[in-house]
Amino acid sequence: MNTLDISQAQKGTFAPDMSWTQKVPQRKKLDCIAAADEVFAQAEQKLAQVEKTGLDRAEIRVAAFMPRLPNVEVDRGSRRYASYMGKQFRKHGLDFRVEEAHSADALELLLMGAQVNEKIYGTFIFFPAPYGKTEDYFLRRVRPEKDIEGLTVENTGRMALNIQTVDEEEKYEGVVPCTAKAILTLLHQHAEIKNMFPRGTQQSGPTVVICNSSPRIGIPLQAMLMRIGATALMIHPQTQPEDRQAYLKTADIIVTAFPARSEADLVRDVKDGAVIIDCSTEGDLHPDVLDKAAFLSTHDNHLGQITTALALYNAALCALWQRGMKG
Repeated sequence: MNTLDISQAQKGTFAPDMSWTQKVPQRKKLDCIAAADEVFAQAEQKLAQVEKTGLDRAEIRVAAFMPRLPNVEVDRGSRRYASYMGKQFRKHGLDFRVEEAHSADALELLLMGAQVNEKIYGTFIFFPAPYGKTEDYFLRRVRPEKDIEGLTVENTGRMALNIQTVDEEEKYEGVVPCTAKAILTLLHQHAEIKNMFPRGTQQSGPTVVICNSSPRIGIPLQAMLMRIGATALMIHPQTQPEDRQAYLKTADIIVTAFPARSEADLVRDVKDGAVIIDCSTEGDLHPDVLDKAAFLSTHDNHLGQITTALALYNAALCALWQRGMKG
């Protein structure tokens, strides 16, 4: 989940009407399910490689942690994501378990225990954590070889520097932030969008505006996009409103994951033919974008299925990495 995808109570009383998303024409809708199916197939291939090392996939245990305060309902998006993720990991034969943590200390202890447990090959935290601490505080307790989200300093650093392996022999593929990569995967699923990116040194790349500056989405996505020839700009809460509007009006591709606190926060004025991906929980888009956008992925368009498939792929990478460390 995105750090900025917070509960409705935290956001205030504004709840955008997103009923219009059911009217998106099929020709404009980005196909998240097809992209997820392709990544799940790639994950299966990696899991087959793991089994060749002598480790049965049923022995690949993933420990997921659900932070929550006593007597407070878990974030709806996190609960939905955990249910789907558990279903898919078990479907592909992995041992996936979710444990609740009712305090920051409890979550920290659970994470530290998982790092030294040789039966656990991957860890995952369902954010946001309601303890007044940053994601980074907890991610520092995670070893990079057990980080199936790809969010530790080591894994995001390799990604930013385009170091694609985790060892000097270049045998083991690096783990990449799965939410940001899910967006890139979706963009490349469609030939018309893929062709917007340079295939030679003379071609200009698209302008991409990312309405998110988190280490989960905005920061890694900007690095990935710039590497393949896009001019990627990040909008954050401190961006001047007039600059925000100017960027959105000229962007070829827009990725948004801000929680809308009022009607004015909704992405509305975009250029004709823009590609728009909404990664928020409740919806960040004004219905006016429907007529202008060439392609759309609204908040309810199953982007989480691609993220889950990539987390499964990362789990296989982590298992291979740890098997290699044991010789």
